[in-house]
Amino acid sequence: MNITVIGTGNAGCAHSFKIAEAGHNVRMLEPFSVYEDNFNAIKANKGIWALEQGKKKFQKIELVSRKIEEAMDGSDAVFILTQSLQHEHLSEKIAPFLKNIKLVIISPGYMGSLFLKKFGMENIIFAEGESLPFDARLKENGVVEILFKNVRNALAFHPKAKEDEGLKIAKLLVDTYQYKRRNIMESALHNPNLILHTIGTIMSAARIEYSKGDFWMYREAFTPSIWNLVNQLDREKMDILAQIGCERISCLEAFRFRTEKDCNSDPLKAFNHYAQEGSPKGPNVVNHRYISEDVPMGLCLMSSIGKRFGIETPICDSLINIASALLKRNFWKEGRTLEKFGLENMSPEKLLQYIEE
Repeated sequence: MNITVIGTGNAGCAHSFKIAEAGHNVRMLEPFSVYEDNFNAIKANKGIWALEQGKKKFQKIELVSRKIEEAMDGSDAVFILTQSLQHEHLSEKIAPFLKNIKLVIISPGYMGSLFLKKFGMENIIFAEGESLPFDARLKENGVVEILFKNVRNALAFHPKAKEDEGLKIAKLLVDTYQYKRRNIMESALHNPNLILHTIGTIMSAARIEYSKGDFWMYREAFTPSIWNLVNQLDREKMDILAQIGCERISCLEAFRFRTEKDCNSDPLKAFNHYAQEGSPKGPNVVNHRYISEDVPMGLCLMSSIGKRFGIETPICDSLINIASALLKRNFWKEGRTLEKFGLENMSPEKLLQYIEE
C-alpha cells in the first residue's frame, strides 16, 4: 500500500522504517518546522538508517516532504505520529486532503481523531492507539535506534461498524496490531504515558535536575511508595472504565499485555523487564513532553471524562496542579477536555454513542 507517515521524530522515523521494511511505499510528511536537520538528512539520503539488535540497516523512503497534498496524493492510509499537542492544528491542515484515504491511525490518540471527525469524513475509518508498537530514539540525523517491539497492540476504531475492516488494514502495516478496544475513550485511558510518564517525571523532578541528564525514569522512579501513588491513580482510571462499560484493566496488566508473550506472568516483572532491557534513558529535563504533553492531553482529559461520568479523580487533579506549579503553567486551561471537542452538552449516554457510531 501507499502509506503517509506524519511526523519525523522518534516515532515517525521508526515506524516509517518498519512499514517500509514490511514492503509498503512510505511517504514521510513533516508539516511543522521541527526536526529540521533530521528531516533534511532523511530527504538527502532518500531513506532512513536504523539500528536494531546490533545491526545497522537502511530502508528507502519514497517521498520526504513538507507539502501536504504531495505526501497525501494516492495514499491508502495515514499514520499520524506527531505529539498529541499538535492534533487540533494538524487536523485543520490535512482535512482537505483525506477524501480518498481508507484508514487514519493516530497514536498516541487521546481522542484526537475527534478533531478530524468534525470535518465530516464519513467514508474514513479512524483508529486510535494507546501505545506505539516500537520504542525508538533518534541517534543522530537520519539514524533511529529501535529499542523495543511490543508483542501485541490494541486499537480503537470509529465508526465501530468498520472496526474489523480497519484492523485488517492496520495489521498489514504493523503485525502487532491484533486487538480492538471498545472505543477511543477506553483507548485514551489505557495510554500508559497518562500514568507512568506523569508520575515518573513529576515525582522525580529533583532527581532529574540534580543528575543533569543522567537519569533513567523506568529504572529509578518507581520505588514502593511511588507504586502506591501509581495504584491510586490507576484506581481512578479503572473506576472511569467501569462506568463507561469497559473492563477494569490496570496499567500493569495492560503493560504486560503489550510487552509479554505470557499473559499470565507477573505484570510487575513484565514492567521491570522492559525497564532494564527496552526503556529509553531520560527525561533529562523536567520541562519534557512526559509532563508538557501527557499532563494536559492525558490527565486533563481523564479528569474531564471523570467529571462527566460522576467519578471523582483527586489524585489525577492533584498531579495536574503540581505539574502546573512545577512548570509555571496552567494545564487546566491548556488541557484537552470534552469541552474542547465541543461535547459539553452531551449526556454520558449520547457521548458514548457519538464516539462509537
